[in-house]
Amino acid sequence: MLPDCLSAEGELRCRRLLAGATARLRARPASAAVLVPLCSVRGVPALLYTLRSSRLTGRHKGDVSFPGGKCDPADQDVVHTALRETQEELGLAVPEEHVWGLLRPVYDPQKATVVPVLAGVGPLDPQSLRPNSEEVSWGM
Repeated sequence: MLPDCLSAEGELRCRRLLAGATARLRARPASAAVLVPLCSVRGVPALLYTLRSSRLTGRHKGDVSFPGGKCDPADQDVVHTALRETQEELGLAVPEEHVWGLLRPVYDPQKATVVPVLAGVGPLDPQSLRPNSEEVSWGM
């Protein structure tokens, strides 16, 4: 049995609550997006996060983060940015229909807009992930 927070009813409730914000935020430009992946590991609700590689240049190396990154001109919107970056960083393909909605943007110290994209990825075996060692050390 799925934990209540990851149930179909919980997902539907969350989608309804986020619907208005999702429509507004999806239409706005942003600097970056991250995926907030809700999952279960061995039947326990979990969030999938990463530890940024210490080999990265810039101020984010070694940080704990959700998978994501800068929006590319080829990205259709922030949802596509978050899904593309998750695939690149972790080898995890998340279908767009698994996206529950968008959360309130976060503004970093340089005033860049980062949009969190909430998605249900279901049961997850951490060993099935294929982290890109150039970008990710690990996490979970």
